[in-house]
Amino acid sequence: MSRIPFMRPTFPSAAVVAEDYDRIRLSGIFTNSGPVEHNFSLALANWIGQDVGVALVSSGTAGLQLAIQALFLPRRRALVASFTFAAGPLMLKLCGYEPIFIDISENDLQPDLSQARGVLENSSQSVGGILLTNTFGIPNVEIGFWEDLAFEFNVPLIIDSAAGFGSAFPSGKSLGASGDCEIFSLHATKALAIGEGGAISSRDPNLIERLVQLKNFGFDTSGVARQLGTNAKLPELSSAIGLRQLAELHALLQQRREFFALYKNALDEIDVWTPPLEQHSALPFVSAVMPSCESRDLLMKELSIHHIESRCYYNPPVDTHDVFASSPRVGGLETTAKIAARIISLPIGGLHHDEVERVIRAVQDCATRWGAE
Repeated sequence: MSRIPFMRPTFPSAAVVAEDYDRIRLSGIFTNSGPVEHNFSLALANWIGQDVGVALVSSGTAGLQLAIQALFLPRRRALVASFTFAAGPLMLKLCGYEPIFIDISENDLQPDLSQARGVLENSSQSVGGILLTNTFGIPNVEIGFWEDLAFEFNVPLIIDSAAGFGSAFPSGKSLGASGDCEIFSLHATKALAIGEGGAISSRDPNLIERLVQLKNFGFDTSGVARQLGTNAKLPELSSAIGLRQLAELHALLQQRREFFALYKNALDEIDVWTPPLEQHSALPFVSAVMPSCESRDLLMKELSIHHIESRCYYNPPVDTHDVFASSPRVGGLETTAKIAARIISLPIGGLHHDEVERVIRAVQDCATRWGAE
């Protein structure tokens, strides 16, 4: 029986990449904000629309660092959900902010707006900003309320949409134009995959200009360092791969959403639910909440027996990691703990139709034993 990987990244052929590399080689420009990177940033901005600009960076994590540096206020703490990938909270801490971990809503797995408001009402003067995570790259229908909250308390709002490039609201509006800026990862595991890279989108052209300087040592156009920058530039070859991948993104998203519909129909029949609007996301994987932690563990074991890889994002929750042992939490983060113990991530990226059906059959077969063990 062949193995089904958790994720099978899809990239241009070696011959296509070689053509791009040859053009880059002949140009003599390999990095330093070259013409291919410029074209890629314009293409991403055009995809998002809504009058945004885009700064390309070497990774999504680098994008978080630069955005925090550019926007957050010089205070001690920052708000972030624990149910997320560790990169965001880690970067907050590296930038000198102590994360205040908030819970998620059980209805949609998005950060709890009421908890964020409670923190700001009680101690807004200690909060330098909000790092709002779009869980699994899924659009947050409360984004307008989050923007209102940030405006009310005069704190910046950075949105970590790492897995979200290609996601859209039900209205059709793309992710990428909310808050002060949004951060996307272009890692090999994402729908828009270039290997490693990131993008920062914003409706504020002055912020984009500052981020472009920050990623290039803080230099202005005369080569003078005006601010404390770093080297987070995206190479020309990575940008060329990005343009190739962007041209195929519509088709990739359509296929993943067709596969997701098959998953959802099957999961709905066996008391397994998926987060609202997941079908509108870029679907790096299928997130499913199991009836219990026991059924989740049983399913993972069963899938492994059938040579099918799965994961549990985000388990363990970030607040339980050693480096955040002393970080403040709002309440007991009960929903985060409950969902982390029950969620499973199923493969979808790069799979074929027959492989998706094989995963679904394994899940359905296992479901008959959930109540017996």
